[in-house]
Amino acid sequence: DIDDLICAEIPDPIVNCELYDIIKTCMILGPCGILNPNSPCMKDGVCSKKYPKDFNANTVAFHNGYPRYRRHDNGLVINIKGNNVDNRWVVPYNPWLSKKYQAHINVEASMSVKAVKYLYKYIYKGHDCANVLINEQVNHDEINTFLDCRYVSAPEALWRIFELSHMSHSIIRLKVHLPENQIVYFRKGEEQVALDCAAQPDTHLTAWCKLNSENEGANRYSYVNIPYHFVFDDKHCKWKVRQRGGNKVIVRMYKVSPTGELFFLRLLLLQAKGAKSWEDLRTVNGIVLETFREACVFNGLLQDDTE
Repeated sequence: DIDDLICAEIPDPIVNCELYDIIKTCMILGPCGILNPNSPCMKDGVCSKKYPKDFNANTVAFHNGYPRYRRHDNGLVINIKGNNVDNRWVVPYNPWLSKKYQAHINVEASMSVKAVKYLYKYIYKGHDCANVLINEQVNHDEINTFLDCRYVSAPEALWRIFELSHMSHSIIRLKVHLPENQIVYFRKGEEQVALDCAAQPDTHLTAWCKLNSENEGANRYSYVNIPYHFVFDDKHCKWKVRQRGGNKVIVRMYKVSPTGELFFLRLLLLQAKGAKSWEDLRTVNGIVLETFREACVFNGLLQDDTE
C-alpha cells in the first residue's frame, strides 16, 4: 500500500521524462556527507536528515517511526553539482503530487498516532512571516527602514474563516485501583494533608459501587458502560444520571501491567454488574473468594496461571 502512494526512487528518464526532470530538480537531497561536507544539512560531520539512505529491495513498515522505503540499486543516477547520486538520495514523494505542482513535496507514511500532534502543530502555527528591508541608499539606517508587514492570501483566509478542528466524541478514562490504593498527588512535606484529602472523595470506581447501592437502575451496567448513562460530577465525586450525549462518548479504562491483582480486577470490571463493594467483585455464586484472580478463574475469564 505504501508503494502505491510513496516513491523514493529516480523515475525512468525514458518512460517518464517529465517526472524525472521534476525529481531531479526538486526531490534530491544534497548531495552531502563525503560528497559535500559543507552542505547546510551537515551537523557534526554527518547529515542531519540521515542521508544517504540504504538500498532496499522492499518497503519495510515499522510500528513507531518512518518506514524504510524501497530503493533499488538499479544503476539509475543523476548528476547533481558534479556528483552522481542514486536512489539513496531521493526524498520520498508522491508521483501525482509532484507532477501536478512541480515542486518539492515530501510525502511520508505516518506509522504512529503521534502524527496527530505533529499535524496540529502545523495547522495552528499560522501564516508565514516575511521580513522586508527597503534599501534606497548605501549608508541607510536599518532600524528605520525595516518594515514589519503582514501578507494575507487564500491560505490565511481559510485559516480564519473555517474551523480548524472539531471534536465529535468525549473520551472518558476510568480509573482502576485496588482497595485503598488510589493515586495521590502531593507536594514534598505535605504528605499527611494529601492523605487526609484523598480519604474523603470517591474515585470513579468507588463512586460506581456507591451508585449501585443507591440507584437500582445502575445495576444493569458494567463499570465501562456506566458513562454512557451517567456523568461523573468531579466537584461532588459522584455519578449522576446523564441527560444527553450518551451516544457521543468513548469509554476506556486505564491500561495496567498484565500481572498481579490489579490486572485481574480490571478483567472483572469489564464484565461485572451491580457490584456494591470490593467483596461483591470477588463473589461468585454466593462465595466470597480471597483474591480477584480466583474470581476471574471461577468466572471463566482465565484458563490457567499463564494467561
